[in-house]
Amino acid sequence: MKRLAEEAQAAAESLANEIKAAMTEAGKSKMIVGEYKLSYIEAKRETLDKKRLEQDLGDLTEYTKITYYKCFSVA
Repeated sequence: MKRLAEEAQAAAESLANEIKAAMTEAGKSKMIVGEYKLSYIEAKRETLDKKRLEQDLGDLTEYTKITYYKCFSVA
């Protein structure tokens, strides 16, 4: 089942790459194809550079937040 899921994911990624290439070539960031609305737009995410903050300010453990979670894996 895992291999089948990986193959389906690879096929979906390949199709998405083809669609993105066609949209880029056509100069379109948004399209409607049948009942589907497609968008391929530039996004921006800003994050803090922890390594640089530690270099400039020293120890940041006072500001560290620890989150616990469980991880399930099948190999």
